[in-house]
Amino acid sequence: MATPAMQNKKGYAFLESRPGSFYQELFIHGVNLRPSRLVGWMEAEGLTPEQAAADRSLPLEAVLEAMDYVKNNADLIIRELQREHQLLHDRGILKPSDT
Repeated sequence: MATPAMQNKKGYAFLESRPGSFYQELFIHGVNLRPSRLVGWMEAEGLTPEQAAADRSLPLEAVLEAMDYVKNNADLIIRELQREHQLLHDRGILKPSDT
């Protein structure tokens, strides 16, 4: 697992890019989880960062970094959600009534 002393070129110790991914959003190091999904789950379940870290076996610092990333990259995350929604619509997975 990454440590704060091992920051990547974007300044994050616990977040990494995934070459070839559909998403530009970074992923939490070592797991197939994007910060927006972690934070969305935390909000839906009413979890504290400590609870989320314990439940997902993540360092607390990784959860806090993910929360900061989501806050500071809202435009990117919104664009990616829209792109994901459009892809699902184009493939017939979502119908106009689902939107």
